[in-house]
Amino acid sequence: MHVVVAFVQPFLLEEIVDALRLVRNFPGMSVSKVRGFGRRCAHAPHRGEATEVEPFEDRVRIEIYCRGAELTPILDSLSSSAHTGNAGDGKIFVTPLERAVRIRTREEGPEALLCGYPAEDPHD
Repeated sequence: MHVVVAFVQPFLLEEIVDALRLVRNFPGMSVSKVRGFGRRCAHAPHRGEATEVEPFEDRVRIEIYCRGAELTPILDSLSSSAHTGNAGDGKIFVTPLERAVRIRTREEGPEALLCGYPAEDPHD
């Protein structure tokens, strides 16, 4: 099991969501509005640069908890739909997930990450 965290441009969120929903067995996602800066702004103010300039830019943080089987399609979909080729496209981080528990059913492990689709798969 894995945790995927991505920081992306807010104007691409709808396109990213549409692309991710096409991934078979997509487990769902959480989205948060965040502010931050990358390496372009990660420096002490240069001589003559105003220190009161706000270095933070609006971004969207996407969190996805998935099984190993869905990891590669999720990363492919996320990276292609969030790509503009410009500086500031964002970053994707992947870490291992030790344990997952679905509160309602008490299912544990990878089964807790699957959506409860009805018998007919919406991807067919």
